[in-house]
Amino acid sequence: MIQMAITLITISGVSFRSVSKIFLAMKITFNLSIKVPSHTTVLNWVKKQGVANFREKEFFDNQKWVLIMDESIQFGNKKLLAIMAVPVSAHNKEEALNYNDLVPILLKSSESWKAEDIARELRACINLEQVQYVISDNGNNLKSSYELLGIKHIEDVGHKFSWIIKEVYEKQPDFEAYTKELAKLRGKSAMSKYSHIIPPTQRIVSRFMNLTPLFKWGYRMLQIIEKGKLTSDEFEKVKFVLDYKELIQQSYILLETLNKIQKILKINGFTLKTVEKCKKELEKLQDERTQKVRQMICKYFADTISKMGGEKKLLCSSDIIESCFGKYKSVVKANKTVGITDLCLCISTLLASNDLETLKHNMYKVKMSDVKEWKDKNIGETLFEKRNVFYKNAG
Repeated sequence: MIQMAITLITISGVSFRSVSKIFLAMKITFNLSIKVPSHTTVLNWVKKQGVANFREKEFFDNQKWVLIMDESIQFGNKKLLAIMAVPVSAHNKEEALNYNDLVPILLKSSESWKAEDIARELRACINLEQVQYVISDNGNNLKSSYELLGIKHIEDVGHKFSWIIKEVYEKQPDFEAYTKELAKLRGKSAMSKYSHIIPPTQRIVSRFMNLTPLFKWGYRMLQIIEKGKLTSDEFEKVKFVLDYKELIQQSYILLETLNKIQKILKINGFTLKTVEKCKKELEKLQDERTQKVRQMICKYFADTISKMGGEKKLLCSSDIIESCFGKYKSVVKANKTVGITDLCLCISTLLASNDLETLKHNMYKVKMSDVKEWKDKNIGETLFEKRNVFYKNAG
């Protein structure tokens, strides 16, 4: 029952209250003689499994590790710093990292994470001599902490490509005009009979990591116009794409190429062989604008190759930690006003072994007092608690 409950939370994205309702439905449907756990009980199971999955510092001394680090977007007045470790042996797999490859080292919240603070936490969690390198985006505080500690930094390929696209596209007049036309069409037609032709909504956060849907929509719309498949009224709504035909076609090919390159690197790792394969894909980019992107990507390749040293293969993606944050956000999406709480332990639980023997051992081993101790050390006062204390002044 505990195993199923935890799986429903971490893998299926079911809420804690819904897990309780699922067990109730199973009890009624199958006439089971089980006691239905409350949502609070399910919550406690997840937290205990999360605490159990952390390791002592000495655990990391028996082999070399790659670290993956990131900090979440702001939840209330705090940010969550996450540090995960991947054994170097995971390099040998011909597939992208999965949750079972990761060991959580740190989940800790703070109002701000300065380089010195991050460096201090890293020293406390792991012997730095066991760290081969660290993968992350180019956040200044993260980069500075690596410099302080003398750790080699491999830039996450997804964030790097996003930064390159931003550098080339952000101030381009035709790009700005095209995105404004898309926004105008969404605003005017979202609630009309033409809602079926509106372009996808663009995310404000990480805008340049999510351009593919916008240009894919434009590329398809050009094809539909060329085949004469629109009514006169529909054509009037979308005919502006003809003014941006060159931009749309060039950018669509560019983004499809970069997505293919990222897939190669994320699945097969960064090697001299995969780099050559990626460079062949870049040969598709021939116009002036995409040539700039090509040159900047080749520089990224050269810089990363210079960091390889004697290693034949590097991991270069932090997608797995982004996925962990995504799972956490889906758990707290119903009430983000509580800020960061010990619910972030669902990230650690996601990475834990869920086999029955390990699970049974963890449930006996970890007490709720251990969960409270972990919370006091790593989370401190939550926004929810701070708000409650504040409103008590009202009497």
